[in-house]
Amino acid sequence: MDQPATIVCPLCNDPVDKLLYRYHLDNERQVIKRIKEQNPGWSEHDGACSRCVDYYHTELVMKQRLLPEIGPQFPIKSADDFIILPTGVRLDADPRYTGKGVTICFIDSGFYPHPDLTEYKIRIKEKIEIRSNKSLSQIPSASTQPPSKGAESESAAWHGTMTSVVCAGDGYLSKGLYKGIASDGELVLLQISNVPSLGANLPKALQWILDHHREYNIRIVNISLGADDAGSYKQSETDQLCEDLIKQGVTIVAAVGNDEYGRVKPPANAPNVIAVGGLDDENKLDDPSPKLYHSTFGKTEDDLAKPELIAPAIWIAAPILPETKEQREAALLYEVMQTPGEELHTCLEKLKGELPTLNSILHTGDAEQIKDSIRRRIQQCKCISPHYMHVDGTSFAAPIVCGVIAQMLEINPSLTPAMIRSLLFSTAKRVPGFPADRQGFGRIQPYKAILKCLNKSTMAQPEKTPIINRNQQTISFTMQHDCASRVSLAGSFNHWDQDILLLEPVRNGEWKIDIPMLPAGRYSYKFLVDEDTWVEDITNPYREPDGFSGFNSILIIKN
Repeated sequence: MDQPATIVCPLCNDPVDKLLYRYHLDNERQVIKRIKEQNPGWSEHDGACSRCVDYYHTELVMKQRLLPEIGPQFPIKSADDFIILPTGVRLDADPRYTGKGVTICFIDSGFYPHPDLTEYKIRIKEKIEIRSNKSLSQIPSASTQPPSKGAESESAAWHGTMTSVVCAGDGYLSKGLYKGIASDGELVLLQISNVPSLGANLPKALQWILDHHREYNIRIVNISLGADDAGSYKQSETDQLCEDLIKQGVTIVAAVGNDEYGRVKPPANAPNVIAVGGLDDENKLDDPSPKLYHSTFGKTEDDLAKPELIAPAIWIAAPILPETKEQREAALLYEVMQTPGEELHTCLEKLKGELPTLNSILHTGDAEQIKDSIRRRIQQCKCISPHYMHVDGTSFAAPIVCGVIAQMLEINPSLTPAMIRSLLFSTAKRVPGFPADRQGFGRIQPYKAILKCLNKSTMAQPEKTPIINRNQQTISFTMQHDCASRVSLAGSFNHWDQDILLLEPVRNGEWKIDIPMLPAGRYSYKFLVDEDTWVEDITNPYREPDGFSGFNSILIIKN
């Protein structure tokens, strides 16, 4: 029986199962035009594989958003036949702002001076081993300082390296493709020991920041790990140090964790720490129906609802730790994948001593079967190039939020943690169809936050409301809304009447009202903007689901 003819894509020359010949012209006319520009002589009748169509669609979107073109030199085609989207592209982040002049501190189990942080420009200001209080940052280049050997040290360095590069890497090893949102930000790296536990050493790292944040001009702290036990923030040394730092003008961002049946632990349970959960956009541009990642969520022991924001937590491009067996395997696998079929067995024979995995692949059959085996191994390792892989976890959602905050501080260095919270929470967007308590104010919207930041040359320090004044026997409510023509306050204390408690405009889009003291009790309330939009009080950390995919804010009056 004759073997079926191999189908080869005329654009990428890869063997594929089928080609696309029919296109939705209204949606893909620009994509077809782009393909023809770069491939003279090609027509729709020649067909194209779905991977190439995705490639040119992504390139077109980047061009529309005024981002650097992907270009043919970028190794973005993975063995899974999809493109891992760069973080800035998938979030529609403004590429003009890259965290210049902003220092971000990372607390993690260990770090490696990755080329994306050091090769083009050394942006690591300091690296401290907290247990010994010893500086580890005297390194001229990543290439001169391989990581220490041993599985434990490699595993420890892996996590911190990934979180810092996801936030602030400049994409050096990907020719600029996989860069973080804060690609010009400067870093202070605090390495905490795993003895007796990472959580037990968090207070020492936070105390170091409290002592040195002015010296290094630290404005943001990323914490992608947590304490061992959940509890009240009032009894947590970690949480109290976080609150002290926030009062000093340092914004703290923490991952909530990846167990949707777990409890939110310090520091994510502190009132003014921005707790970040996860979003799954399925690695799609403009996904109309994203899902939520399996993040930890819920009420803390102090009745605080966490998380406040969500950001992509899966399909995140992150570095493979250099000079490790994983990175060597990735490099060899991609080398074999690029080898022509007639040279494949010779290449495998030459490399099999360097990588035991190749020994089992060598005798799997002909060249195409061998490449299928290698492709499956690449998929199993989550590799997307010899230097990068895709990862998941709220550990990587938190650094994305830090990158956006660095953009905001680059625009306006006078922003306080309270102002940053207000800007982020008021521009976030909830994912439809999922409860509010799992996503807080919703998915982060970098471009909207930046626009709002640019639009506010002066911004009033948001007050944490409501403010209970026992002397004057009043309760003050304040909200910020730049475009409202009318704002009213409604709640369980006035039977949710929408027309009685009208706020007065004060300054810079601020609205305010004082009401008489209420009897002791627990009340729910909201603001109604222009008689058609209900808005919760974003400065009040106490809230509960309203039954309509949002929150009611909570006011507690004690005797």
